[in-house]
Amino acid sequence: MFKINLEKHESLIEILGNVLVWYNFALFMPFLHILSAEFFPLKNTVQREMLSFLALSAGLFMRPFGAAVFGPLGDRLGRRKSISISILLMVIPTVCIGLLPNFRQVGICAPILLLIFRALQGISLGGEYTTAMVHLVERAPPHRRSFWGSFTDAGSQIGVLLGGQALVLLHSFFSPEEIYSFAWRIPFLGAVVLAPFSFLVPASVSNKKDKPKVPIFRTLLKYKKEVLCTASITAFSAVGFYTLLTFLPYYLVGTNIMTLQEATTCSVYSTLIMVIFILMGGYLSDTYSKAFFMIFGIVGVSITMYFMFLLPMTTFKHWLILQLSYGSFLGLYYSSRAAFFAEAYPEHIRCTAVSLSLSFAQALFGGMTPLAINYASKISPLLPAMAVTVIAICAFSALIALKKKKLANERDLHF
Repeated sequence: MFKINLEKHESLIEILGNVLVWYNFALFMPFLHILSAEFFPLKNTVQREMLSFLALSAGLFMRPFGAAVFGPLGDRLGRRKSISISILLMVIPTVCIGLLPNFRQVGICAPILLLIFRALQGISLGGEYTTAMVHLVERAPPHRRSFWGSFTDAGSQIGVLLGGQALVLLHSFFSPEEIYSFAWRIPFLGAVVLAPFSFLVPASVSNKKDKPKVPIFRTLLKYKKEVLCTASITAFSAVGFYTLLTFLPYYLVGTNIMTLQEATTCSVYSTLIMVIFILMGGYLSDTYSKAFFMIFGIVGVSITMYFMFLLPMTTFKHWLILQLSYGSFLGLYYSSRAAFFAEAYPEHIRCTAVSLSLSFAQALFGGMTPLAINYASKISPLLPAMAVTVIAICAFSALIALKKKKLANERDLHF
């Protein structure tokens, strides 16, 4: 009889689970135009845009709550239990969004319920993503931590890619009218395929004894410099990621530079190139310097932003080339991030510290990025690029400081 050794394939199960979690969370981005029409049918364009971006950001704003719950849970009861519960928490609200009546059917209840389900998605992601990141780095051989850790960020991009591809696929089978009417619900209902992973992960390894409870505030105070540096570095990735995959598609469609299908195609290709550079950079950074690849990515993204907003471009080809360049640099930044962060903290508080610092930065900067850049771009095309440059300088400074701190604390780290 054919049997699968779950313990042997635990890392693969976590990587696949992480991909599907991000697919569910990221569906909101390519479908933002459709969800806006379904749940925020306002005549005032500015108000509709603000409500749509706030609904998107609700998931990001709730990520720190997920980190506050699942981070300590992962340190105390084990990484696997934390991952298992957070995966199941993602399935339920995503399916509910697919079943949710629109504004015309149930009125104000529709957008309220949409916000609640989006918030639950954020709580789930705040726990699953960083816990899986830490666990993969801990399980990896010492000379391959960056490479194995890169699979969490590559997995998140693949999940985003699948979300964007879902919309492209719908266009192959349905007309635009059918997609806006009912077909947009199909990818959300497909979240049920993620449910088995919540049972596979904890079954892979026998349970360990519970560890002492990790006090959150004491952890933050004791490692405040490391947490602040980790959050500052993450702020750059939050701005970079949501500019590329949320703001740009919305901006390009809204200004009639591209159709929705063309903008989605650009996002798909830029995400694909990002995945390639994440894995390539993760492998190389185990041999060379983790910090070098992150710095190179920060500089590259910042320069590309200036080309995007300052050069007059109205063709699909030009925007595709720029987004591919942007994605490759952002991929290099992501490549060694997981190992770089995990190695900054001792084992007993690693999950809590990484989860909280990443989630707070993602909530604050990622949550406000689409709305802020959308507003800034209407004032001046130079403002978005300048804002990203300031955040890039802060991230660069924090990266150097965290690298020095890691060297000073190296003897206290256990893997």
